[in-house]
Amino acid sequence: MKTPWHLWVVGGLSLIWHAGGAFDYLMSHLRPAFYLNMMPPGMVDYLDGYPLWATAAWAIGVWGAVLGSLLILLRSGLAVPVLWVSMVGLLVNTGHNMLISDTNLEQITGRGAILFSLAIFVILALVLAYASRQRSLGRLR
Repeated sequence: MKTPWHLWVVGGLSLIWHAGGAFDYLMSHLRPAFYLNMMPPGMVDYLDGYPLWATAAWAIGVWGAVLGSLLILLRSGLAVPVLWVSMVGLLVNTGHNMLISDTNLEQITGRGAILFSLAIFVILALVLAYASRQRSLGRLR
């Protein structure tokens, strides 16, 4: 079966999108000065207080999304369960940020961060739906 052109487009664009999340994750942990200087006041303190379980969920969400995008490009049906695991990581991490944390993240980052979190969820859900459909059509093995 010939690979449809849209598989390469969706896989490639999702990889670029999720690589941005991976970059943020790495820079937030490696903490180079140029990246810290771009953060709003209070954000470094917020990250310093991040619980281990939320950091693990963040990592699972980010790296699962990157791997899922790569698996789409490799035409692997494993993309679907990997993207589901990524979605769980995203939901747990977002739940911490929006519902559990004592710090009001919106006061640190502004309303834009909440809208961006929503965009991350929507894009991951669309990529997951796409991968599920492609697997059901036999385009992901």
